Amino acid sequence: MSALAPNFTFEEMTRTNHRSLLERNRREALPSMEALTATALMLQKIRNHFGAPVIVNSGFRCEKLNQAIGGSVTSQHMKGEAADFRVLGIDLQEVFDWICQDSGILFGQLILEGIVANQPSWIHISLGAPWRPAEKSRQALTWDKQNGYMRVKC
Repeated sequence: MSALAPNFTFEEMTRTNHRSLLERNRREALPSMEALTATALMLQKIRNHFGAPVIVNSGFRCEKLNQAIGGSVTSQHMKGEAADFRVLGIDLQEVFDWICQDSGILFGQLILEGIVANQPSWIHISLGAPWRPAEKSRQALTWDKQNGYMRVKC
């Protein structure tokens, strides 16, 4: 296993439940190692703060995998610049609020999403500047089926 950060590996940041696309996804992730490492380092900061494992639901996605799951055609996941995650045993709203208000993490987008039974089931975080234009960084949003994406203040 190749480490991108003390608690995050390349394998973890490129895994998928779409087994037929796993090897392709990992092969196509290789040119994005710098961004993937920067994403893993953001997640490491979150893990260090909460002292609990960060479970990555989705990291890098090759274009075919992104299409298979219905991801955005402009998804930063396809560049290794984003991850969807949860922190084991910690309320997602608490994690979201800390990242948004106190962490100092220079995120591009921070989205509380994946609503199941009226509760968020993951957080999306992506790299900010220089990976994303400064004017498009520090975007905090929530998502639910009824309202879609809604901006929130950090």
